[in-house]
Amino acid sequence: MADTDINMTERDAPAVSAKEYGLPDEEIVAEIPIYLTHRIAKNLHLLQYPQRTSSAKTGVLNPSVARLKPIHGQIEMDIQLDVTSPMYSKERGRELGVGLSDNGRILDIQTLVSVNIPKSSNYMAGVFREGALHMTPIEKITQLQPSLKYLDRVAEKELAASKLDNDDDDDEDGKKEMKAQTIQVTVRSAQAEEALRQQQNSIAYIQQKLEEEPWSKLSYYDVGSEESSLVSSRLLARHTDDLVCKTSPDEFLTAIIGSIEPDVL
Repeated sequence: MADTDINMTERDAPAVSAKEYGLPDEEIVAEIPIYLTHRIAKNLHLLQYPQRTSSAKTGVLNPSVARLKPIHGQIEMDIQLDVTSPMYSKERGRELGVGLSDNGRILDIQTLVSVNIPKSSNYMAGVFREGALHMTPIEKITQLQPSLKYLDRVAEKELAASKLDNDDDDDEDGKKEMKAQTIQVTVRSAQAEEALRQQQNSIAYIQQKLEEEPWSKLSYYDVGSEESSLVSSRLLARHTDDLVCKTSPDEFLTAIIGSIEPDVL
């Protein structure tokens, strides 16, 4: 799609009564021009934080480190934890800190990792400025959820320590006679085995490529910063070319949200 700005108003179109849409016939008090722009559409992502409470204030995220894998589109952000809070257990923090390093570090960060959400609808970012609404399509929707990799590292270290203890026990019990064990054998068809192998290879291949891609450091600018304001200004359309509408309002709404006919029981 060309990087142009389009005015989506229909100034010359005849007014349509609200009753025709099954709505109360109220007076129209204003007509707002809508501008569609693609200036930064390819780089505009919606980041969602499902674990944050609704009372969390905007502009307080402030990650200490942000990084990106541009090919796979994965994002990670390290958020500092308040280890001085009375709600923070330093004893538990030292236990989990083993998953970060071996030098006695406590768990003082929470890593958020991106999970891509399939687009089931068309999302846009809108800016209302000087009586006009400027709309930019959103390219991608991503949820940032807590990463629990540090728990995997803690489990790996505990398993390694347990294995050393078991090796010592095995040396002592090696002279004992082994008891017979019952083994259950499951037989799969050749087709099922091949399908399972292809699935495992596909998942393993994707995961391997993801792990191999190096991280690129990101600079994070929160709401209110000069850099954020500069990017926000690019959400405004530069031109106001009129759009020649070739569909009716019903056809346009149906195209973007589906059928608008009421359900009939």
